[in-house]
Parts: sequence; C-alpha cells; structure tokens
Amino acid sequence: MKALIQTQEFITASDVYKATLSSHADISPSPPRIVPIEVSYSEHQQAQLAYFLRLLKQANQENRWIMFIGQDALLDKRLLINAGIDINKVLLLKNMKNQSKNLLMVKALEMGNCSAVIVTGEIEAFNTPIITMAAEQSKTLAFILNQNVKAQLTFH
Repeated sequence: MKALIQTQEFITASDVYKATLSSHADISPSPPRIVPIEVSYSEHQQAQLAYFLRLLKQANQENRWIMFIGQDALLDKRLLINAGIDINKVLLLKNMKNQSKNLLMVKALEMGNCSAVIVTGEIEAFNTPIITMAAEQSKTLAFILNQNVKAQLTFH
C-alpha cells in the first residue's frame, strides 16, 4: 500500500478499493485509510462512483457516521440505499457558518465519530498534511468529489 502512495500523486477510489481486495487475508472489512481519496466521475464514466459506493458500504459497517459536508457533496438518497448504505448513519452538514470546507473536514476527521467524510472540491486543496494526519489518527476515510464532473451527473 505504501508503494501505491509513493508512485501516485493522488489516490482514487478504485485504487483504495482494489487494495482492499489484494491485501493479505485481513478479517476486517474496513478499507485501508489512505487520504485524501479523489472521486472523479461523470455521466459517461461511473466506475469511480461504483468504487466509491463500495467503499462507503464498507465504511457503513462500522458503528460510526458517514458525513457529507455541504449539500453539493450529498448523493441521491436512492443511490445510497441501492448501494446498501444505511441512511440512518448518514449526516449532512448544511450550515457551514462561513467556515471553509477544508477546516470543516479537519474538524469532522478529528472528532473521530465518522467512518467517512465526503466533500466536493479540487483534490489539491484537500491534499494537506493536517487532513492526512487527522484521517489517519481517527481511522476515517476522507473523500473529495470532483465538483467539475459531479454537476454533470444525472440520476435516472
């Protein structure tokens, strides 16, 4: 897994999911905590979305929350349910009180009450040592949805 980090600048949802399959016979269904994880997808390319949903389903098995920061990060409720995610464990932070998404992500990670924290934005803005450290210490997945392609996605 460390070799994966050293050879790539950013980690994608498919990289992390595939690493869970290739890791030695680990009893825990939880994916490795590599952060931040970029999720880029569009209406025509939804492979990363599928991997992302699989990782969320694994994270959902923990007795912790899945937090979406901002309405723009939230996925369709039916999509989450169809992916096997218990929506009773999903939180949406709507009122950001003029705080940056970056700061809110750090706070959510540091609290340790979430198995996954999701935000929209550019991966470069969230690929910081403080986010990485907070996610590693809390054993939380940190996902960055690419806002440029998310807006193009429509659910049927």
